Amino acid sequence: MNDAMPVRRRDDESEWHDLLPGRCENCGCEYYFATDDPAMVWEPGVAWEETCRDRACRCHTEALIGVRRG
Repeated sequence: MNDAMPVRRRDDESEWHDLLPGRCENCGCEYYFATDDPAMVWEPGVAWEETCRDRACRCHTEALIGVRRG
């Protein structure tokens, strides 16, 4: 039995969203996107993974946290 809670976070307007993981196509680090609005993302910022290919990637240096990609 899997008792893991789904990942949920608030966006920049304090609305709750269920999230799914994705991988940055530039550096390979994990980010999350809202299931109800895939353009709404939570990027890793300074949370680099060991396998990160580019720590200067935009998802680290200009991370979007609960806002839509534009």
